[in-house]
Amino acid sequence: MKISSLLILAIGFIISSSFTTIADQTLRADKTKSFLSYSANHSLHAWTGTSKKVDCLLIYDEETKTFKKVAVSTNVADFDSNNSSRDGHALEVLDAIKYPKVTFGSTAIEPAKDGKLKISGKLNFHGKVKDITFEADYKLTDKEINVSGGFPVSMTEFDVERPSFMLIKTDDILEIKFNIVFLKN
Repeated sequence: MKISSLLILAIGFIISSSFTTIADQTLRADKTKSFLSYSANHSLHAWTGTSKKVDCLLIYDEETKTFKKVAVSTNVADFDSNNSSRDGHALEVLDAIKYPKVTFGSTAIEPAKDGKLKISGKLNFHGKVKDITFEADYKLTDKEINVSGGFPVSMTEFDVERPSFMLIKTDDILEIKFNIVFLKN
């Protein structure tokens, strides 16, 4: 586990600790069960890249079953599409040396219809920070919390030049999906 990822997450949680109560727990994602992926599409083929090296912390109130805050971070280089040439090109397109991480920090988590969560926050991707809101499903058990969902990301909104193949550019939208499993204390 990289110290820089943990440091970024820890600083965010230290700052927000004044908003927590005694019942709040800070839970860490189980990397053996969690993932973050993107799906991209070109007129000739589609593909998905997946990272299983997701650093994620959740502040959760066990008494009220309330989600308080979440912070997520992963390295751009940790996404694997099962094609090393495509992954290498993605690192070039995404300026991975200059912008090595993708991060998200929540600003609000609210219950939504049908047992879902409405999550708002800031997505930091390719050096740009944008406000996003999406819904996520969750399941609670005695031992873990499973949160899953997805949302679209426009490459052009984040100043990413869309890759092309045979002079045809990929679609602008990346479909992001996630499944994060938190182990309860």
